[in-house]
Amino acid sequence: MKKNIYAIMLYSVIGFALAFSAFLLIADNVSPFTTQATLYKSVVNIAPEVSGNITHVDVINGQYVSANQPLFSIDAKPYQIAVEQAKAELQQAKEANAGTWQQLAAAEQVVLQKKTLWKNAQNKLVRYQTLSRKGLTTHQELDDAISAADVAKSAISAAQADVLKIKATLSGKKNTAAVELAQAKLARAEWDLSNTTVVAKTAGTVSNLQLDAGTYVNKGTPILFLVNENNSWLSADFNEKGIAHLQPDNHVLISFDSQPGRVFEGEIENQDRAVFDASNPLTQLSTVSNDSRWIREQQKIRTRIAVNVPQQDVISGSRASVIVLNGNPILDVISSAWIHVIALFRYIY
Repeated sequence: MKKNIYAIMLYSVIGFALAFSAFLLIADNVSPFTTQATLYKSVVNIAPEVSGNITHVDVINGQYVSANQPLFSIDAKPYQIAVEQAKAELQQAKEANAGTWQQLAAAEQVVLQKKTLWKNAQNKLVRYQTLSRKGLTTHQELDDAISAADVAKSAISAAQADVLKIKATLSGKKNTAAVELAQAKLARAEWDLSNTTVVAKTAGTVSNLQLDAGTYVNKGTPILFLVNENNSWLSADFNEKGIAHLQPDNHVLISFDSQPGRVFEGEIENQDRAVFDASNPLTQLSTVSNDSRWIREQQKIRTRIAVNVPQQDVISGSRASVIVLNGNPILDVISSAWIHVIALFRYIY
């Protein structure tokens, strides 16, 4: 009797092992499985808009910050000086602009005066012409009147040219180009000054903080990182022969290395439709690699998976194992059993 029990148990174990072995051999075809899965969270790189020495750090590593919360401050004195300088230059440009408008008004008055002089010269010419016809004046006096009228007319043209020259500097605008340039320079200086206090553009957790007062930072260089706990995904690499099951909305089971004994559910969001080919770079000749092996390594497909896991239990970079459910009740039971075995195994390794 005992022999029969032992035989049944032995055959059951062997049968179970063979069944699992067969499942694992065909898993990529019917229920893709991978241990190459990594959790990612959105990481915001914080880079200052201005350069300078840090005067104060307002956060600590691991601290959760809200949007628009100050992170650190940069020495503002050079930028305050730049603002004052820009203000002075703007005032100078405005005064010069006001002087230009006054010059324009004066030039227009000169035009009016020249027109009056020309009108008087024309009237004088008419009188001399009348007197000349009556023989009451000399030809010299008539010639002088004609010349005076021509000179008065030329003076009008010269005065009008001066008006046009001044108007050209104003370009038909209230402010000259110099004023607009000074205004733009002031706006830039004020913008730089406002950026000496660096704030969080989005909510997140401070990570890898290595700043301290006195550190010199360069404009545009990332020096602080914010991890967005509300935007995470699992990136999993499967063998390409399981691509038929790596479709959006397909359900998966997940075991995180950091969560022994626990299995989480997830759903495929999408897959990358191209992979990097290092042997065929752009604008260069293809590089052909020879391989003497009969069976080559399979191509992997990057798949993005949405997973509902407490964010405090995982970090960006957490590793996981993933198996895709087939939809077949029997295969799904085997898949679930296998991922639970892996989850339990994480207690040991």
